[in-house]
Amino acid sequence: MSRKQGVTPGLSPGGKIWLDKVRSLILGKLVKSGGAGSVYLLPDAPAQVAKLYHPHLDRAANRRKLEAMLELSPELPDQLENGKRYVQIAWPQAAVFDGQGGFAGFVMPLLDMAQTAELEQVMQERQARAAGLPTGLGPKLTLAANLAAVIDALHQQQHYVVDLKPVNLRFYRDSLYIAMLDCDGFSIQGHAERFPAEQFTADYLAPEFQRKGMPAGTEMAQDRFALAVVIFQLLNFGIHPYSGRPGNAQVASDIPGRIRDGCYAYGVKRHKQLAPNATSGHALMPPELRAMFDRAFSPSPKPQRPSAADWAQLLRGYAQRSGGKLVVCAANPEHQHFAGHGCAACAREKVIAAAAQASVQAQQLQRQQQSLPLQRSARRTVPGQAPAAIPVAANTGGGISGKGWAVVVLLIVLFLIGFTAWTSSPDAVKDKASLQAQADQAAGLEVFSWRPRRTAGFQPSDARKAVRSLSQAISKGDDAAVTRGLQLLYRAGEEKQSGYGGDRTQAQLRASLLEGLGWVPGYEPALVASYLDLLQANPRDHLVAAAMGRMHLSLNEPQAARQYFEQAVWARPTDGPAWLGIAAAAQLRGGDERDAVNLVALARLTAYRYAVQNALPADPGEPADNGVARTMQRMDLTARVLRLAQPGAYQKRWDKTLAEGVLLAQKLQAMPPLRDQVGGVQRETMTTVDYGVLDKQHATGENRLTLTIAADGSLTYAAAELPMEPMLNKVLLDSVQRWTYLPAVQHGQLLDAKVVVLVRYRDGRVSFVPGGVAVTAEH
Repeated sequence: MSRKQGVTPGLSPGGKIWLDKVRSLILGKLVKSGGAGSVYLLPDAPAQVAKLYHPHLDRAANRRKLEAMLELSPELPDQLENGKRYVQIAWPQAAVFDGQGGFAGFVMPLLDMAQTAELEQVMQERQARAAGLPTGLGPKLTLAANLAAVIDALHQQQHYVVDLKPVNLRFYRDSLYIAMLDCDGFSIQGHAERFPAEQFTADYLAPEFQRKGMPAGTEMAQDRFALAVVIFQLLNFGIHPYSGRPGNAQVASDIPGRIRDGCYAYGVKRHKQLAPNATSGHALMPPELRAMFDRAFSPSPKPQRPSAADWAQLLRGYAQRSGGKLVVCAANPEHQHFAGHGCAACAREKVIAAAAQASVQAQQLQRQQQSLPLQRSARRTVPGQAPAAIPVAANTGGGISGKGWAVVVLLIVLFLIGFTAWTSSPDAVKDKASLQAQADQAAGLEVFSWRPRRTAGFQPSDARKAVRSLSQAISKGDDAAVTRGLQLLYRAGEEKQSGYGGDRTQAQLRASLLEGLGWVPGYEPALVASYLDLLQANPRDHLVAAAMGRMHLSLNEPQAARQYFEQAVWARPTDGPAWLGIAAAAQLRGGDERDAVNLVALARLTAYRYAVQNALPADPGEPADNGVARTMQRMDLTARVLRLAQPGAYQKRWDKTLAEGVLLAQKLQAMPPLRDQVGGVQRETMTTVDYGVLDKQHATGENRLTLTIAADGSLTYAAAELPMEPMLNKVLLDSVQRWTYLPAVQHGQLLDAKVVVLVRYRDGRVSFVPGGVAVTAEH
């Protein structure tokens, strides 16, 4: 392709790109081309695609933005379900370069587009049915909850979508997980620099930005507004929250104008100038959901818009089947509706049917009007005589005049407004809720059980997050957090060790060879290809990953070096030299000098604790080797190699960092062990909860709730012994997701635990009492 087509010469199907200046890849088929760049398949890496920026764009800025994305990637691991892997976000994984060493773009995970659909398609029932997508409220609540969770993960790293709208969002048809694309177009937080998003859509732009645009630093407010709009559309038949029927000519006719003027027609308090859409189901939403929308769309700046985390927590409770917040419609099993409220889908169908019937009647009246004059004219005409012309103005018979038609149309509109007013009135909603409550009582009771969705296991991103958290804990002087973090990280690595076999002597010989190579700037391409083949065959080969890290360090590529060193720590967290590599990459990158010292200290501490891994077999009659001497030799050799791999100006700073890290490691070795404790729930978080009683017969009683708490303090399973009504199960779900959990500690070691909590409920109030029994995994 030529430059006129927006692609760098040579970077086209069949051309060659370089991954971190080391590994070459052949570009495959062009998948798509947009305003920023083109996306290609990679035959040698079928699970990835390459996005190459157009040459006229600012390469330096794009490279800094990419490095920021690689540094602060969101915690959105691939999801595993029914043996399939779902990529939630196409986040960049590594930079790519052209043949001259110039920055060209990046590689990212390949999303199976054939298995996904646009979020826009699921909002309208007719369009969803045509595409074979779900139409019920349950799947839409799941989509809304999943979307909020993805946005929350981005916000935790201070990244923002900005141009958040249904046509830019996709989801997996079978699992309903969100699939995020075009992430490099987001607003990205870098090191003392923000890379703004270039696009936005006026129909989803917050009111405060409609007149003067969106200034820097306001991206979170924009994302919160746009997310609320998308969720409203998902849960309300695709209706935009600022659409409706204007009461006068002063109301803006376009959506951006109505957003600007605060014309939100679906609040708990009616808007004076804009009536809601007649087919809207907002009046049949739960009060807490309507209150969230009122906060999101309030014209007053006082109430803060709900965050993505707020939406995720609320919607997850409705999406969970065990919560009892969503029930199947008794009239139409294809419909679902909120428990205690009428079916919005049925109400909508009635409005549409009534409008259609009124339209048919109007057409019949029109046909009658047209036939009556002809019949009268035929009766007055003598056979053989031409019919006399009858002026329209003289028609005073049974037909409808122009004013009469206006009356018919007005009656139809008044009927729709009256029906909407009836469904929106508090008394009518209360009556429907009472009838629905009686129907729910007949549905029976359910036994509560819940477990979180299974993740893809311990991922490199988890190791990256743990390493950074440990360094921050050291800076804060939080010894307990350091001890807990190291225990959990070591344990995660022990569960899945490197697959390299052989006896210990051969393994250590291999370590010596690999740790002495790879730092020289004049690297051998054949050696690099061999390393990459080994990593592809076994991503947990920590020695090869560390060798690649040293090679990138020698090429003055600290970001790529750190990724490989973090991969080595992920593969074997107990190997000290890999930690030293992260420290060297942190120093070469610049920024927080303390981070490099903390990482050296963690490297020394880890190496000392797991020195036995480097022990050699003892000859008969000789004492067993504890591995300490050999471990220190490895650490010293690694430190010297890392020193040589860095530019001259950094070598003296590296010596200083090593010296300070050794002193800090001595302090860390003196940290006290964790205090023993039984597993449980933090009492302050177990608050009494009010709920709406649906069945007075089951309004009083007790139950026992068994909780399984992992060593990291997360809840992995919750189950009740006895069945209860759905609203009580919903209270349990909300509570267990809100509580703070304490793992068991015995002899300073974190352990899994099982805890019993007594559930007592009477007349709409639920209280929780620790059962006094905590069972560890060992007992």
